[in-house]
Amino acid sequence: MAGVSFSGMSSSSLPVELAALIFDLDGTLTDSKPGIVGCLSEVLDARELDWRGPLDRFVGPPVEEWTVELMPAGSDEDRAALAREYRACYDRVGWKNNSVFAGVREMLADLHEQGFRLFVCTSKQQHFAIRVLDLFELTGLFTAIYGDKAEYPNHGKAELLARLLREQSIDKESAIMIGDRSYDFQAARANSIRCIAAAWGYGSPEEQLLADSVAASPTDVRGMVLRATHRIADGIPSGAAPDE
Repeated sequence: MAGVSFSGMSSSSLPVELAALIFDLDGTLTDSKPGIVGCLSEVLDARELDWRGPLDRFVGPPVEEWTVELMPAGSDEDRAALAREYRACYDRVGWKNNSVFAGVREMLADLHEQGFRLFVCTSKQQHFAIRVLDLFELTGLFTAIYGDKAEYPNHGKAELLARLLREQSIDKESAIMIGDRSYDFQAARANSIRCIAAAWGYGSPEEQLLADSVAASPTDVRGMVLRATHRIADGIPSGAAPDE
């Protein structure tokens, strides 16, 4: 199994109308930008790569994607080396330069208490994701945590989300993705599930237009999820927005 399960909950023990809630990590649950951007700056400076503009836009997509953009004329070996250098920095110091967004801990605890199955689907490597969630004592709230792995043939978020849905036997009509970037919303649409944009994260207003609905704060997510749950129970298809 690709993801790591923790809570021991089974879908058969939960009311059928409750949705499975799948959260992105960076920019949705935790403010990881300082650690990610700091390590990006470090490795780019070490290689004397001339990059103009903010590095914030590289928070979210898989590392394998932004190495192509940062080294357009580089070889596969050079890009792989850049990814290794970045991950070494992140392993050393970057992962700790992180914090939980205000209201997220309370949101997760409340949803967990209500009986929702909670998952993480992140482009971050799985062992880093677990380490971060362990640091903030959030791991136990999730049924399973799915992150990228070096051995995967494809590092796209849509494929990782598909793996999670398949391995956890989640009905697409009862699943909701909550994320902050276009990669999350595109992955949700590719897998035909509902999606909510976390407006407190790193995504632009233009990116948020790709989501079914936008939550201004973690507090708003609970209400949207409960409304979506009623819509799921009423058989309203996933193409309709969660908060209508």
